[in-house]
Amino acid sequence: MIEFNAVSKQYPTGQLALYNVNLKLNQGEMAFLTGHSGAGKSTLLKLIALLDEPSSGEVIVAGQNTKTIKQRKTPAFRRNIGMIFQDHHLLLDRSVFDNIALPLKIEGMRHQDIKRRVRAALDKVNLLSKEDQFPMMLSAGEKQRVGIARAVVNKPAIILADEPTGNLDPDLASDIMHTFKQFNEYGSTVLIASHDHELIKEMKKRIIVLRKVKTTNTKAGLKNGR
Repeated sequence: MIEFNAVSKQYPTGQLALYNVNLKLNQGEMAFLTGHSGAGKSTLLKLIALLDEPSSGEVIVAGQNTKTIKQRKTPAFRRNIGMIFQDHHLLLDRSVFDNIALPLKIEGMRHQDIKRRVRAALDKVNLLSKEDQFPMMLSAGEKQRVGIARAVVNKPAIILADEPTGNLDPDLASDIMHTFKQFNEYGSTVLIASHDHELIKEMKKRIIVLRKVKTTNTKAGLKNGR
């Protein structure tokens, strides 16, 4: 489902975010990506979602080499990926329902289908009663759940999450992680970047560790584990 073959990423500033990363994540798998700050976790997720491109090597997603995907086909490619950020980027002047419906409206989906999809997504994150509220009326955990609902409303095959529990207390963080586990049980491939080692261990899923390796310069490499 997701494969990295000797992938490196160097930014124009000279910063080397990833170096010679080899990784394979199978369809339907759930895994955690960890490592200290600056190890390249966010960069790796962005490469999968076509929010950035590798300097060298190949990123294969669902059998496609991302370098061969034409720009005009990028939106269609991304519809198969749900991306969740630590900062959920909700539109404060729109209701919970409208925030989640936005990707479907952009697609041109019929109103009745949008209504059904949004409410199904809200139900999965236990926020059906909040559909008419605005983000400022929600707790931090509820806002994060809205972000998750928006990411999964398209029923993506792949879910990527970048530090989704970083601003939450331990109980809320555990609830969010178990929500991701449910989506994995529904069939989505899930990759989560997180520094919460205790919570990761609790989930009992594969752990992929990004670490600094010493070459000519300090570079980010990959260590695989469970």
